[in-house]
Amino acid sequence: MEKSQLEAIAYMNVLKKTRRRRKYFFFTVLIYIPALLIVHQISPTNRAMGTLFGVWLVILFIVTFLVALSKCPRCGNYFHLHGMTLLILRKCLHCQLHIKENEFAPTKRPL
Repeated sequence: MEKSQLEAIAYMNVLKKTRRRRKYFFFTVLIYIPALLIVHQISPTNRAMGTLFGVWLVILFIVTFLVALSKCPRCGNYFHLHGMTLLILRKCLHCQLHIKENEFAPTKRPL
């Protein structure tokens, strides 16, 4: 394989990884209320609810950390971080690469 094909494969793999991490994040956020209702049906104690909340919070922290550290394949910066601001949007906060874009179009990284 030539160099440009290898770069294109690496580019697509990084975007795929970023998409997967976003899915994990949104799934984790959306699963909380249904999980809370299920736990409440099984054991309506404060201890069970607190345990669920603690486990969910740890998972949310880990998934958010992974999403925050996702790199943009085009510019090499963090996809969802700009300074100390975490914005989980569909475009890179630096080069405006859309999360669904499938074209390999690298730009030169600033030195």
